[in-house]
Amino acid sequence: MLLTKKNSGTAGASASPFVHSLRRGLTQALPTLDRRTFLRRSGLGVGVGLAASQLSLVKKAQAGTQGGANIGAGKVEVKRTVCTHCSVGCAVDAVVENGVWVRQEAVFDSPINLGAHCAKGAALREHGHGEYRLRYPMKLVNGKYERISWDTALTEISERMLELRKASGPDSVYFIGSSKHNNEQAYLMRKFVSFWGSNNTDHQARICHSTTVAGVANTWGYGAMTNSYNDMQNSKCALYIGSNAAEAHPVSMLHMLHAK
Repeated sequence: MLLTKKNSGTAGASASPFVHSLRRGLTQALPTLDRRTFLRRSGLGVGVGLAASQLSLVKKAQAGTQGGANIGAGKVEVKRTVCTHCSVGCAVDAVVENGVWVRQEAVFDSPINLGAHCAKGAALREHGHGEYRLRYPMKLVNGKYERISWDTALTEISERMLELRKASGPDSVYFIGSSKHNNEQAYLMRKFVSFWGSNNTDHQARICHSTTVAGVANTWGYGAMTNSYNDMQNSKCALYIGSNAAEAHPVSMLHMLHAK
C-alpha cells in the first residue's frame, strides 16, 4: 500500500523527470490511498482491534505476591511517628500492613518538616526493612566483595584484633559509638571496651556537637539552640556564613525559603 498526498499545486512541478517517472511507476505498481481515506480506514481498524483486545488481551490486573501473601490484603494502619535521625523532630507517617512497616509518607501538617524529608529521613524505613540492606558479612578478596559466613567473619576479626592488642597493646584501638545506638547498645559497647582493657572510646554525638555546644554556650549561655524553627519565618534578615543549608540542613532551608 502506497500512501500518497493529493496536491493540485505546483510544488512538484520542479521535480526532475526521473522523480515523475518513479512516482508514476509506484502508483501503477501499488494501490494508493489519500490521507483522508487512510486515516478513516486506520481508525476503523484501531477500533476493531481495541474491541478484540477487550475480549482477549485485556484482563483484570492481579496483585503481586511477596512472601507468599497478597500485598494489600491485610490490615493497613498509619502510625504517626518521629524521625530518629536527629533532634529536629520531623514527623513521619508509617504505613504498617499486618504489623510490617511497608512504606512511609512525610507529614504535611507538621510544623517542623512541612511535608518534606531530607535524604536521611526519606530513607528512614530502609534502616530496618530495606530490601537492599547488607544482610550478611562481605569480605574484599582480589578487589571484589565475597560473601562469607558469620562464624568466619567473627573468627577472622577476633584473631586480627587479638594480634593487634598483643603486638601494640589495648590502647592501639579506638572505639567510636554511634548516635543510632540505643541506651543498651551504648552500654554494651562501653562494657566491651572496658573488657578490652582500654579507655579509648567516645561517642559520635559528642564529637559532632562539641564545637557547637561550646560556641552556643559562650554566645547565649546555653549549650543548645534557643529558638524554634517558626522564628525563622518571622526574621527580618538572615545570613548564611560558611554553610550550605540546602545540603547540610534542608529542613531548616525549607523554613528559610518560606521566610524569603
